[in-house]
Amino acid sequence: MNKRRAALVLAGGGARGVAHIGAIMELESQGFEITSVAGTSMGALVGGMYASGHLEPFREWMCALDRYKVFSLVDFALSTEGLVKGKRVIRAMKELVPDIRIEQMPIPFAAVAADLLTGREVVIDRGGLYDAIRASISIPSVFQPVRRGGMVLIDGGTVNPLPLNRVRREPGDLLVAVDVSAPFGAEASVRSNPPSLNYYKLLTVSSEIMQQHITQLMCELYKPDLLIEMPADRFGLFEFYRSTEIVEEGRRVTRAALEQQITVEAV
Repeated sequence: MNKRRAALVLAGGGARGVAHIGAIMELESQGFEITSVAGTSMGALVGGMYASGHLEPFREWMCALDRYKVFSLVDFALSTEGLVKGKRVIRAMKELVPDIRIEQMPIPFAAVAADLLTGREVVIDRGGLYDAIRASISIPSVFQPVRRGGMVLIDGGTVNPLPLNRVRREPGDLLVAVDVSAPFGAEASVRSNPPSLNYYKLLTVSSEIMQQHITQLMCELYKPDLLIEMPADRFGLFEFYRSTEIVEEGRRVTRAALEQQITVEAV
């Protein structure tokens, strides 16, 4: 049986982005050949690990994290630009997966960031892999931005949370997208009476709503052949200690999307 070729697009979403690992595993188990990857934020991190050929050791590392290990990777910054420097986690990952130039990786890859000075989208498809990842994951107010070539780079989710138009696609490639910040799954009656509201929740939820609307518009402009969705309220933004569970959820929602597609095609 010929494999289905897929140009894969991975959204941001903090810890929910670990679900991309499960999505990739499920796609491959069901006969997909991933020919290229584009990602934003956590989608850039997982996509970069896959495109460089190191997804399995990265999965093992993520699934071994507990609350203490996650906290130990946080290097707090005495700065108004962001709470976290981000150097410690990148250094830990380099010990696991050596740095490589994107143009030398076996699968074409692109990471999306945004320039805070101009508001423009910045697509990084050349240079060091970790430089691209670090720029793309720079969540405003959480990670310090990255200064590069006269730009101040922040999380690409501010401009293109699901970069369907930035993946390299050859004739015959299916456009497959994984959105782990999809519209909320809880009932409206539940969400209308949240247990508490604070600065953090107001900031994160309002950002998620903004990104959901941008993603919806992108899907209308560049309709994916397969859209895999996980609600933004399924896991918390920083619940990396639940990685094993999140990976399995990624597999589950991917299976569900594929089964739904088969059902639609059979009608």
